[in-house]
Amino acid sequence: MEQEVSVSLREQSYYINYSSGHDSSMTTHHMHQDYEIYYLFRGERIYLINGKEYVVRKDHLVFINKNVVHKTLVMNNDLYERFVINFREDFMSFNEQHLIKQLFEDGPHVIPISEHKKTLIYNIMKSQIHEYQKSQKDKDTYIRSLLTQLLVESTRLLEEQQKTFTDLHHQQISNKNEIADVIKYIHDHYADSVSLSVLSHQFHLNEQYISRLFKKTTGCSIIGYLNAVRVNEAKRLLTESKMKINQIARKVGYSNNIHLWRVFKKLTGESPNEYRITNLK
Repeated sequence: MEQEVSVSLREQSYYINYSSGHDSSMTTHHMHQDYEIYYLFRGERIYLINGKEYVVRKDHLVFINKNVVHKTLVMNNDLYERFVINFREDFMSFNEQHLIKQLFEDGPHVIPISEHKKTLIYNIMKSQIHEYQKSQKDKDTYIRSLLTQLLVESTRLLEEQQKTFTDLHHQQISNKNEIADVIKYIHDHYADSVSLSVLSHQFHLNEQYISRLFKKTTGCSIIGYLNAVRVNEAKRLLTESKMKINQIARKVGYSNNIHLWRVFKKLTGESPNEYRITNLK
């Protein structure tokens, strides 16, 4: 059964959320245009990232790149506590870009927090929540410094993990590289005519093979992923431009506004017009 992919576009450059309880799994896969840090302080979860399953346990950090399909599932009904941070590239300075590349662009990474770092990481998270909920002078500067500290500590944890498990990151690498190239092509050419036959010709791969491998790797079909990327861009144009719906449809790769309307409604629950009205700034 084909997985639906929901898309989201936040207005904030930085967002943090704390949650606890016994809630259920996410109902659909989703993707967004910002980086995500997931810190599980208590409990166990399953993370599906680009079709691959990761078990996330107490005191684990998960780093997910922007525009990557992912979903969380409950392993049991035990109490959990978690923090989620989402931030955009422009929230950080140029000096932190190498941290972003190591943790997100070269990921995904699921990193256990070593015993001597647990209190430090937890306190950094709590400080960010505390500062985020207040309105004080230089709030963003303070949050940025805390986030930078978290990223630095996390890269050190990652390097410790990689020294201990040197071959962990090499599993299933050949298939992943092929699909990574397909995903990049879709993001670069979503406004063009993208089809299974086009991808097959572009990458010299059998249509059935590329379709099956894409579904196995990402958890969704090629057309499902393409539609999610197109709708994500349509949402941005609806909120950031005055383009007409039929212009936006052609801009993101649909031949007419009816096709855009049908796909947009299916993925977001709203029509393009309804979404624009709801999200006008």
